[in-house]
Amino acid sequence: MGFPLYFFGLVGLYKPEYAININKPPCIFRVATDKTKSINNFITAIAANGGMAMSNGYDVEFDFGELTKLSAYMNKLDIKLPISSTAENAGGLINMFCDEAQLPNISAAVGQINGRYLGEGIINYPHTRIVSDFTLSWICDANMAPFKFLNAWHEFIFGQTEIETQVGTDRFLRDAKANQTPKKSINRINRLRYPNEYQAILRISKAERGRNAPNERVSLVCVLENVYPYSIDAVPMSYGSSQITRVSANFYYTRHTYYNYDIRKYTG
Repeated sequence: MGFPLYFFGLVGLYKPEYAININKPPCIFRVATDKTKSINNFITAIAANGGMAMSNGYDVEFDFGELTKLSAYMNKLDIKLPISSTAENAGGLINMFCDEAQLPNISAAVGQINGRYLGEGIINYPHTRIVSDFTLSWICDANMAPFKFLNAWHEFIFGQTEIETQVGTDRFLRDAKANQTPKKSINRINRLRYPNEYQAILRISKAERGRNAPNERVSLVCVLENVYPYSIDAVPMSYGSSQITRVSANFYYTRHTYYNYDIRKYTG
């Protein structure tokens, strides 16, 4: 009379690594018999490479460089263009309040060759690098600084630079409604600006927590060239439970470059 295979498994004769020890509770994972694949070595390998990358570790920074007309227009609206992730002005909030970003995807357009060799099928070959759009999202403060920034940038592209701003005057809803009656000409035009007047540079850094700051260790920086917003998503508002207002915008760009840094050399 033969014994079933599961009997040998229980006593550890069929597969020793799956044997059940009645003195200790069973584990939910298999313990590797190869010492080079042990859990301790796995943790050591992670620590040697700076730990694991977390999705909430990043930094976003717009660089408007020599866009003097756009800078002057933003300053007129009391939105200083952001140069660092600080909250000293409304422009600094654009970097700080960006709560969702993404590294751009990489793809290529391909052509096809058929019949190159006898018996060979269709062969795909890349011929053009495809650059798609990307999306950034912000949480808004009570002054709606991110929304004002995106709206002003988009209107600057189409030459709508007649926005009037009243700082510290219309504090109440009734005053704001009364003073914002449309006074512009009905047959006004939109004069599109040249790309070199509104396209900026965007830097998206993948960072990890360090000893002095939550984004101190940088592993790579993606630099996107000729960035501009082509659409701003609708901002929903409704009665019900209170939620932080968010705004999202979609951007186009021409090309991007990755700058890699070895995070293992961090000595902070």
